[in-house]
Amino acid sequence: MNKLMFKLVFLGFFSVPSWAFADSANDEELCAQLKDAKTEMEDTLLQIKQRKQNDSAFLKALNNSQKQWMQYVDAELLMQFPSKQFIDYGSVLPMCQCVTRLGLVQERIVTLKQWLEPVVEGDVCTGSKR
Repeated sequence: MNKLMFKLVFLGFFSVPSWAFADSANDEELCAQLKDAKTEMEDTLLQIKQRKQNDSAFLKALNNSQKQWMQYVDAELLMQFPSKQFIDYGSVLPMCQCVTRLGLVQERIVTLKQWLEPVVEGDVCTGSKR
């Protein structure tokens, strides 16, 4: 019985994915990627605002959208990691939070860049993208 238990623990240890042993260097790298993505998002927002500088209704809607999106990101993180006890998630929590935020920021960049790309001729649903 003890040999079986040892084998199960031994096999279980080696089946843990390598990312589960993330160190602070990996945390820093992922969070640096997040910082770069946030910078790209801010640059994209600035380009859109410059392009649409004479459209006050659009700018108001854009600012409101960005505010709501930031609340959405916070809500997503809270849903994914609802416990306020750090121990519930372990030392990988900062890395996991950066991964989650990075994915959401990258999605937002894709969405925002639609206002910088040329409109497809014949697309009648472009709205403010034109």
